[in-house]
Amino acid sequence: MKTTQRLAPMVILLLCTVVRMQPARAELKDGDVLGPSNWAEAKGLLPDEILDHYRQGDYVNPILDITKPGAVSIQLPADFQEASRANSGLYALSPVGSIIEQRTGQQPPHVFGLPFPDIDPQDPQAGTKIVWNFFYSTWYGDNTHFLTELVMLSRGGVDRRLSTDVYTLMYDGASDARGRANPNNLLSQTMARVVSPADLNGTVSLTWRYRDPSKHDSLWTFVPGLRRARQVSALNRSDGFLGSDFSLDDGAFFDGKPEDFVFRLVERRDQLVIMDPYSVRGEAEIMPVPGGGWRIVWKDVPRIGADAPDWHGLPWAPVSAALARRPMWIVEATPRDPNYLYGRIVLRFDAETYQGSFATKYDRAGTLMLSYQAGTGGYYSGDGGHTYIFAGGLAVRISENFLYKRATVVLFPPRKRENPADYRIPLSADMFNADALIRFGK
Repeated sequence: MKTTQRLAPMVILLLCTVVRMQPARAELKDGDVLGPSNWAEAKGLLPDEILDHYRQGDYVNPILDITKPGAVSIQLPADFQEASRANSGLYALSPVGSIIEQRTGQQPPHVFGLPFPDIDPQDPQAGTKIVWNFFYSTWYGDNTHFLTELVMLSRGGVDRRLSTDVYTLMYDGASDARGRANPNNLLSQTMARVVSPADLNGTVSLTWRYRDPSKHDSLWTFVPGLRRARQVSALNRSDGFLGSDFSLDDGAFFDGKPEDFVFRLVERRDQLVIMDPYSVRGEAEIMPVPGGGWRIVWKDVPRIGADAPDWHGLPWAPVSAALARRPMWIVEATPRDPNYLYGRIVLRFDAETYQGSFATKYDRAGTLMLSYQAGTGGYYSGDGGHTYIFAGGLAVRISENFLYKRATVVLFPPRKRENPADYRIPLSADMFNADALIRFGK
């Protein structure tokens, strides 16, 4: 015992010396480039599978300080923030996770702003409330029309490119949606038509999402070879779209029906997110759409490594993006359906804007399957501050399959003024029925 007592101070002194000898981790600052030489400085700030890309030089991106003078705000617009504050205490969650009015216990006919502006981390329903906040921050843009490109890649480069023309009609979330005729009690309707390549041209899918928590999405598809529309199972939303690694439940970041999942808040912490540097620097551009709405005009820059001539990392790396430090909510989603493709999804949402960044997907044995990586940016106004849209100079969504070492990237080419990347446009419900599905497919 006496020997142990004499050694104890020496052990403590030795441990203190070791601690003093370890260099403090440098703080990443504006202009630093994250890559193989300094990847360790981002430990804890990125999902492990993404940090490993920077360690190996597969991803290389600059750090961007979005708080410096002159930066465009990524915060939600003033009218949305005001409506969010007014929603404090108005809403609660039903036992299955639907939004209900605190006073009546009924579903509200329309919500504008964050339904749950005050998140208590100790609240067992906090995870579900954060997910609903994400949806309503996304639906602020109202009806949309996008020409999108799905790029399927392996480590050798591009395997295939698909172009799709996508319309979405919103019945909730946006101020313009209030009062819109809604006899089927819908949240949204989406029509997506494959434009190219030729062998898939004319393939069309139609989705109706219902407000009723017990009612699954209705999905129809038109296949040119069959020359008819047929209804398909809503359970297919977790499967790859047209053989890609992108699923219908990905959407802008996460598009699963909230009532179909159990959500758990894991923690709140700072993380690095993919940021559009052109948007934050004020270099993005929007223009009015004839007939109403606003169009994003994309920068003519490479979005992914496969389109950058001198790039030597992964072909799906977001080469023109930056990384910005943001406070994040980390939420775990578990599907209620045992046949759902994934057993667990870890979702990361901005704690202020509620935009999504990284979604890590695991099978039921806990094996990493996919990582969905979404960029974010600032809000722009083309009419002197009366109307805002979520805009940017570039956009990228990456669905990376770790099991098969491949990825599908969603881009918005071909970066011309005449191609749609539109928000707040007028749309008719007549575009979103079975007859329209056949017309679009011809």
